[in-house]
Amino acid sequence: MHQQLYPALAQSFKQWSQRLQLASAKDLQRLPADDVRVFQLLQRTGFDHLRLSNHRQLEYWQLQFNQLRSFRPARNSNRRDITLYQAFDNQGFHFNKPFLAREILWQGEVNGDPLRLLYNKFPFADFHSLLLIEAEQQKPQFLQAADCSKIQQLLETLTPLTGFGLAYNSLGAYASVNHQHWQLFLSAAAYPVELAHWTHNGGSLDYPLRVSCFASVSEAWPMIEQFQQQQTAFNILCRQDKTYLVRRRRQGQYTHSNWTGGFAWSEIMGRITLGRQEDLTRLSGADIEAEYQRLIL
Repeated sequence: MHQQLYPALAQSFKQWSQRLQLASAKDLQRLPADDVRVFQLLQRTGFDHLRLSNHRQLEYWQLQFNQLRSFRPARNSNRRDITLYQAFDNQGFHFNKPFLAREILWQGEVNGDPLRLLYNKFPFADFHSLLLIEAEQQKPQFLQAADCSKIQQLLETLTPLTGFGLAYNSLGAYASVNHQHWQLFLSAAAYPVELAHWTHNGGSLDYPLRVSCFASVSEAWPMIEQFQQQQTAFNILCRQDKTYLVRRRRQGQYTHSNWTGGFAWSEIMGRITLGRQEDLTRLSGADIEAEYQRLIL
């Protein structure tokens, strides 16, 4: 895919570099500030120096070097004073911004609910996109029982999709945007948290974090509600027949290692994204498990 797209990408990169070089300060202000900053990072790196993703299996853990992901704007995931509930801010970044309209892959109704699927500019999972239900209602990244019911109906409706899964970061668990959204992916390969040898799946080994398993996200709702009321950050991984709910320390309550930007849902579930190639080969299983220890409540 990279070989096929390279000529068009290189030409587009050249055109945008020239356009930004000639742009006035007023012209730059009309462009999305985050996109301009990301493009400037690409310019500093150099288009021909961007590296493709690389992977490594490390004991139980799946590591991924993903340079482009490291350019993602931090937004709320960089705040140290975050609480799980924040009122929706129409002036802040959200997914109803007009300039994001062209990033909508599909929108329509499923089970009578309006759904929107957005392209993920910084993907780290297979067929990675952002799913919003009732986006126009401007709900914050804070769940209600009805939200969980809608997600469960969607999981049951899309059973024919092989590898279909959804994931969720609460605020304080490295959610970057306070506009209710889920991460959608297609991955037939199991995440490490799904492996049979862990005690939460009936095995004999303890996962390094406390994992609660449910047959559905609707069944998980009482615990999700409890976590939200207690200001306990959490991450969720949903499959069509199982939901994994993991409580953890909030961002700002601990200092993460310098080889990670912080553990969100994928890292919590055992697939760890890295921004530097050298970390992919340098890290040991002990390094990964030490990072999990920082997150234990």
